[in-house]
Amino acid sequence: MEYGQIVKFNGVVGRVVTNNNNFYFHPAAKACRYSISQLHQITDDTIEPVNLEDKILCIELEFNWGIVIKTHVIGEYQIIEYTDKGEIRFHPYINFKSLHAAFTSLDTALIGIIAANNLDVNEARYATTCILRILKKPEW
Repeated sequence: MEYGQIVKFNGVVGRVVTNNNNFYFHPAAKACRYSISQLHQITDDTIEPVNLEDKILCIELEFNWGIVIKTHVIGEYQIIEYTDKGEIRFHPYINFKSLHAAFTSLDTALIGIIAANNLDVNEARYATTCILRILKKPEW
């Protein structure tokens, strides 16, 4: 088990959090944070296996940048398509970990996610911006 891993506990999807070398279950929910005293301590024996649908559900439940329309999955990449103030945006993840970025199209999100997966943060931003300019696509 590791910090941030998506797991199920008592049929509820969430993530593993740690404190003093102990593992706790943090249920997936929008903008909800719990103190350690409110969480259940877990072990490998008390968690349930998760599938792709459970992992998608987890990131959608945690998502608070707007209203989720759909989650696109391509291999290790996940992109949440959402609306925010009437505009459609795309929020990328790699292996269900957020890149904390928003893009204006699925194309630009794919370019950004591939760059982020292969370069460090500053290089990825620069490479994404250059590629989008070459393709004459709107940036972020």
